[in-house]
Amino acid sequence: MIYTIRRDGRVGRRRSPAKRVYWETGIEGSNPSLSAILFPDISLTPRMNVQNLLLALVAMWLVTACQGSSEQTPTVIGPTVSHQSAKEKTVVVPREVAIAWKAVKIAVIDKTSATENIYTIPIGGSSRIPSSNLTISIDAFLPSFVMEGSNMTSYSNKLKNPGVKVRISDNGSLIFKGWLFSNFRNSQAFMHPRFGFTLVDAVPVTK
Repeated sequence: MIYTIRRDGRVGRRRSPAKRVYWETGIEGSNPSLSAILFPDISLTPRMNVQNLLLALVAMWLVTACQGSSEQTPTVIGPTVSHQSAKEKTVVVPREVAIAWKAVKIAVIDKTSATENIYTIPIGGSSRIPSSNLTISIDAFLPSFVMEGSNMTSYSNKLKNPGVKVRISDNGSLIFKGWLFSNFRNSQAFMHPRFGFTLVDAVPVTK
C-alpha cells in the first residue's frame, strides 16, 4: 500500500487517478457521468440530493425552450378589416326606358297636419318641399325594377315594379339616398320625423 502526503498536510492512502480526480473536483475520472457533463459548475458530492438535481434539470429545460422560441421568425399579422362597407350597386337604365319617361310623382305626407301633397319632379331634376327645408332630387327611374348581379335595371318598360332613386337633403345636407317603390309603400327605408315619401306614379314622354 502506498501512502502520500495530501494537500492539507495529512498523510493518506494513495488513490487511483480516477478516484483522485473525483476527490479533488467532484468529476468522475476518465468517464464522467451525464450530470458532470451537463453541469460542470455544480459539484456533485454524495450529499447532493435528488431535489437539487431536478431543479437543475428544470432550469436547463427552461433555458433551452427560451432559446428555441427566440430563434423563431416572428409572424407578421396584417391589418384586419372588421367592418367592410358594401359596394354600391350600379344603376343601369336601358335606353328605351330613358327615352320613355320624363318625370315621377312623389306623395309627401305631412304627419303633423295629416295632409298629403303630390309633387311632379322631372327625372334628373329636384323640387323644394314648401314650408320646409327639404329638397327631393330624382336620380333614376326604373318601371320594372330588378337586380341582375351587381346591377339594378328594368326588365321591361311597363310599370310592373316601379322604383325611383332619390336624394333628400335638409338645408343642403344629405339625409337620405336610396329607393322608393310604389308596390311597397309601407316598407320604405327612409323614416322622417315629420314627412313621409311615396312613389305614386310616373309621367311618360308625350309623343
